[in-house]
Amino acid sequence: MKSLLVVGLLCGVAHARPWHGSVGAGGALVGTGAGDDRGRLEIALDLKPGIRFGGVLAWRAFDENHDGLVMAGIVYEGAASRPRLVLDLHADLGADLDARAPLVGGGIRTTLTIIGPLGVALDSGAYLIIDGIDNTRLQLQSSALVVARW
Repeated sequence: MKSLLVVGLLCGVAHARPWHGSVGAGGALVGTGAGDDRGRLEIALDLKPGIRFGGVLAWRAFDENHDGLVMAGIVYEGAASRPRLVLDLHADLGADLDARAPLVGGGIRTTLTIIGPLGVALDSGAYLIIDGIDNTRLQLQSSALVVARW
């Protein structure tokens, strides 16, 4: 009985991971669902409060002619070799600002830290934009961002 108590106390003393996340900006390549133009911009922020789950805010697929997609969601750190490599899965809800329509989607993001806090993030996602029967579309896109990680 004493050994179980000691093991339980030792497990309870485990140190929590510090807050971590990233912020980045870069270019996005829209594969489907965006008309004729494909190159856009993207800004994303993710924050995890000492655990593998956290939140993500993003403004995706915007440029001077398009207001883009604004979304918020959850992020899960699926794998990591900190501090250099992180693999995140994200699920998002938001809106297409051009069509004024809701969207749901998600994707996978790989972040490679190169020097200090600076790195590169590669994100691929699929977003279902729900805009009536005729205009509902699936937007597939990939992006490359310059990020700062902490």
